[in-house]
Amino acid sequence: MNLSIFSQTFFGNKYETAKPMLRVEPMSFSTNTRYIAILLGTLLLTNVGSFLVGKWKALGSSEPPGLYLSEKASVYVTDFQPFEVKVREVAAKLNVPPEWLMAVMYSESRFDAGAVNFRGSGAVGLIQFMPATAKDMGTSTNNIGRLSHVEQLEYVYTYMQNVREKYGDYESLTDFYLAILYPKARRQEMCYTLYANPSKSYKQNIGLDIDKDGQVTVHDIDKRMKRIYPTAYIKRLPQENKT
Repeated sequence: MNLSIFSQTFFGNKYETAKPMLRVEPMSFSTNTRYIAILLGTLLLTNVGSFLVGKWKALGSSEPPGLYLSEKASVYVTDFQPFEVKVREVAAKLNVPPEWLMAVMYSESRFDAGAVNFRGSGAVGLIQFMPATAKDMGTSTNNIGRLSHVEQLEYVYTYMQNVREKYGDYESLTDFYLAILYPKARRQEMCYTLYANPSKSYKQNIGLDIDKDGQVTVHDIDKRMKRIYPTAYIKRLPQENKT
């Protein structure tokens, strides 16, 4: 059989007009993938770059971090910036971290400048000034309770500075809180008792008896401050941070 005739018969006009088929060119797919990869890579590098720049600016910034417990204080403090400035100023003058000052104010009053002790002690204000204490500072609890947060912080400083001058510099958050609660307990052993049942003072401070053994000791106070305010508890004194 003639091969040319065979070829013409099977590969001739009958099979020359095959319908076109949709084909994806490998080169086109590869190009599209490359473009997508470049785009994703660019976006990723941009985001990473922005993150690193932000971190670098934060580390190099001279602005102090947000005030400890600020979200709690904002419930009562309507004009927060002057309050924060005053807190930092008072803490610096007392040579303590601002975290300590914020912790003790929250512990005593939840930052309510007009707070009155509900157990009948007569204490008022940010650190619960007692009537006798207010009188010693030339004022009264009624007057203190009407002051703004910033104004009342002046009395907080006066009181804490008086205790500091009498008993020495503050050494820890527990020591700082004892200056408010029971100054004579400063520098005492952990077993030292502040209040004991069935005294009136114990009943007024029964919530501080962590061990529920009928007495409030320095150890109870230390455990409480460590548990509730761990961030403030581990804060070091300003001069220690510089060494």
